[in-house]
Parts: sequence; structure tokens; C-alpha cells
Amino acid sequence: MITVVLDGKQIEAEENATILQVARDNDVYIPTLCYLKDCYNFGKCGICLVEANGRTITACTAKVKEGMIINTKSDTVKERIKKRMSKLLDSHEFKCGPCPRRENCEFLKLVIQTKARASKPFLPKDKSEYIDTRSTAIMLDRTKCVLCGRCVAACKTHSGTSVMKFIKKDGKRAVGIENDLCFDKSNCLLCGQCVIACPVAALTEKPHIDRVKKALADPKKHVIVAMAPSIRTAIGELFKMGFGKDVTGKLYTALRMLNFDKIFDINFGADMTIMEEATELLERIKNGGPFPMFTSCCPAWVRQAQNYYPELLKNLSSAKSPQQIFGTATKTYYPAISGIEAKDVYTVTVMPCNDKKYEADLPEMEVNGMRCIDAVITTRELAKMIKDAKIKFTSLEDGKADPAMGEYSGAGAIFGTTGGVMEAALRTAKDFSENKELKNIDYTEVRGFNGIKEATVELSGKSYNVAVINGAANLFKFMKSDKMKEKQYHFIEVMACPGGCINGGGQPHINAMDRELVDYKVLRASVLYNQDKNLPRRKSHENPAILNMYGSYFGNPGQGLAHKLLHHNYAAKKSLV
Repeated sequence: MITVVLDGKQIEAEENATILQVARDNDVYIPTLCYLKDCYNFGKCGICLVEANGRTITACTAKVKEGMIINTKSDTVKERIKKRMSKLLDSHEFKCGPCPRRENCEFLKLVIQTKARASKPFLPKDKSEYIDTRSTAIMLDRTKCVLCGRCVAACKTHSGTSVMKFIKKDGKRAVGIENDLCFDKSNCLLCGQCVIACPVAALTEKPHIDRVKKALADPKKHVIVAMAPSIRTAIGELFKMGFGKDVTGKLYTALRMLNFDKIFDINFGADMTIMEEATELLERIKNGGPFPMFTSCCPAWVRQAQNYYPELLKNLSSAKSPQQIFGTATKTYYPAISGIEAKDVYTVTVMPCNDKKYEADLPEMEVNGMRCIDAVITTRELAKMIKDAKIKFTSLEDGKADPAMGEYSGAGAIFGTTGGVMEAALRTAKDFSENKELKNIDYTEVRGFNGIKEATVELSGKSYNVAVINGAANLFKFMKSDKMKEKQYHFIEVMACPGGCINGGGQPHINAMDRELVDYKVLRASVLYNQDKNLPRRKSHENPAILNMYGSYFGNPGQGLAHKLLHHNYAAKKSLV
């Protein structure tokens, strides 16, 4: 430990700590913009200025030294920060009214705080040259970009691909894909970790709200909506309800008030996926492989396999993701039980993921010539629809989903967090293989947020090796480690976003300080595990609505009509350009 003076107060500090870290450890505020601790991003924006021994330096890069005198509030510091903010404003379109980030823009808060103004306001006449709308999942608006580098760092740290870079565009420094490729046509996973790292509205999801509103206004359309497991864990944050608040019932009520015709739940689709996936696992065990079987419910992981490991595509489960399997059922099973023509059914999902927009729009994701999913809105987009409708979300009574495709098990609920798909599948696979209802169903060894989790499980008296890969970057590490050559794995779950869907690219933005101080992934996951613990049925194959659907329409899982409609094999990409 060493001694320094911070704003006139003598304190002890850890040697080699940065000035910024020492200040935060002592509750001294220093403004930051680029700094993102979980992505190791610093030294890009020049906002965190302090005076140290008479010199003005950046607190995120400078380390404390014995006897250092640090001043964070001097007039010189304030003026230099204001000047730096003004320079950033010169290249930032400062129109906050229509901006989707106006409620939680980290840059706007600094502008207000510093009272900075642009020396020459940036008002581009033709925005088309700054905005990239080519992707089906992610939009890039360079009129908002402050070149903080958080997206670049998040891409490197969390996806492991480093496809988001600082590039030259029209002779100027910008962020984007090398050679200015479309996100979809590059090696980008479309996971959206860059989107939730962005402090402004430079990166957003490709909006589908207009699609949904158009369908809701069409009297010929019967509009179905279903939300993913992790929506209920996070959307309360956008209504100032704090982290880890279960708002499932309020969401059902809000969706009815938005005039959707039927309120279902993607957890039902998760139960469907498990019926098919667990059956497929047991079939592979019976036939001796191919092993390992990988989960296929995360479209960013599927893109990772297509882009980097095409040799693994044969190992992916052919069961469709919960979104696509649910969408298939809404265009086949639901018309059969409702009497509504399939062509009139319009299916909307609410997802924590930008990539689900890409998945829904894939040409092959059709059934009988119809899109399985017609529109996908993110957690953020649904919150906007609720706010635009002036619905007082926090005061809503709890509602219920419609029963036909709205009931779900605890296994369906835990899909939204890393390890949840594995645990859900093992519960059903064990019951199916041993032909009895087992009571000990908590596979706690696959829970938690470690990058790579491994376990050995027993099915019908034989041992099988499983693994859970938490985050795309850890999949790269797993593959480089030669673990698959050293050990026979039978079943592997991969989720591209760290923590799983609870931390997806379509979830609420969390400012840099809260990302550092709040264990938000644990809090969000707790909602799902609490639902699982308290639901009357905790296995997918015990869901009565699922049993009714298979019994009356699809037949046996993995066979006949179920296999024809509910499975899909992914192919390697022909070209990335």
C-alpha cells in the first residue's frame, strides 16, 4: 500500500492501481465515457481528467504513486473536461427528442453535467451516408457515435471475434466491420454485445415495431405474441423497478392492453424444444452418435459454428430453437385448434436478442410457404411500445397467458440463463431413458457463470459427459484447448452471450458503473430459478398443454410430423461476402 492525497484527503491506496480505481474505491466521482471494466476498455475518450502533481492526465490510464497529490475538481480539470465534451459534440448529432437512448444515454448525462456545448453543431443534411441499415439485426448510426471504442472492446472480449473494429470510412476514423461489410455478410455473430456496450444510440437493434403496429391495425390479421424467458427478468429495469424483479403477470396484462389477440409464451416453445432435443439425444446415444450433440437454440452460436467451425454443424441438434419451433406451431397446430386460417395468423415474439431478428428472417425459416415468425421485438422495443401507449406498467395487475400455448414448466423458464437448456434437457432425457418420474432434478453443477462448466451425468446406469459453454469467447477457448480430443463429450450447450439470454443484446442497457458494481446477471437469473422452484411442474414433458399438443397433432416427439416440422439442419455458408 502507498499513501496519496485525493482531493485534500490523505488515503492509502494499492500500489499500481489506477487513479480512477482509487477514486472509486473512496467514493470520489470522476466522469468517464469510454471506460468499461468488464471489456478492459479505457484511454479512448479523454473525459476522466484529473490533476496529479500539477499535471492534467487521464485517471483511467495513470497509476498512483507514493505521495501523489490528486485533484479531481479543480477549475482546470472542469474546463478541460468541458472542452473535451464540446469537441465530441462537434461530431455528434445532438437531437435527443427522437433518440431511443434519451432516457439512459450516458453521453447526455455528461453533457448536462459539464454544461458543454458544440462549437459548431453537427447537423448532417443527408444522414443516409452515416447510417448502415443493411443488417437484419443491427443498425449502426455514425451520427451518434463518439468513438469511445466500447463496442470494439465488447466484441473482442465477449464474442471473441474482434470483427467490430476502428476502420477508415470516407477518410475518417469510424467503427464498423473491416471493408465496411454488412454485419450479416461478415463473421459477426450478431450477438449484440456491442449494442449493449454502446453508451449512446450509435448501435441499436433493427426495429420491427412498425411491422407489429401495422399487423395490429389490420382487421384481417390474428396477431399472436409470446415473450422469451428472460424478458420477464429485465424489462422492469426500464420502468425503474430495479434489478431482478419478476414482472411476468404485468407483461401479460400490458400485452393485452396493446391489443394482441392471443398472449402466449416462448417458455412453451422451450418445452417443445426440450421434447425434441431430449429425444434426439437419446436417439444419438442409442445409435452411437454423432457426439457431442450441441444445442442449437442460440442463433449467434449457430453463426459461430457456420463461420468458424462448419465441421461441427452435423453435431448441432436439429431441433428448432424455441422461437422457431413456437412459430412453426402457430402456423400449423394453432390454426388446427382455433379454426383460424394459417395465412391470417401473424406471430410476434419478444426477444432479449438482436440475432433472433436475423434468425426469423432466414429464407429457410418457413412452414407451408409462410414465415414461422413474422416480427421480433426486443425487450427495449416492447418497453417503448408500452410507454408510447401510456400504460402505467408498474401499477398493472397481474394477468395470465392464454392456455393453449401459454403454459410452461420450470424447465422452460430456465432456458434464459446459461446452463438452463442443459438442465432442462437432462431432466426430460433422464425420465425418458429410465421410464420413471425422478425426483432429484436439480443439476446444479451446470449452473453459474463460469466460462466452461463440465459434469458427468448418469442415464440408465451409464455415464455421459456434458459441458456448458458460457459465452462465444469461451467457445473459442474450449475449441483451442483440445478438450474434445482428450475427452468424449456427449452433450454441449453453447450460449454466445455471457450469462445467456438474460444478458442478450436486446436487453436493457446498463450504464458502465452499474455493470461494474451490480451483479445484474445473477439477479436476472434468480427470477428464472425462482419460477422453476415454485412452478407445479418442473419438467417439459409434464406440461399438460405440451402433452395435449403432441397427443392431438404432432404425434411422438422426434418422429413423423413432429420431426418433419420441428427440426432443421443448418448448412455451412456459401460465402461471407
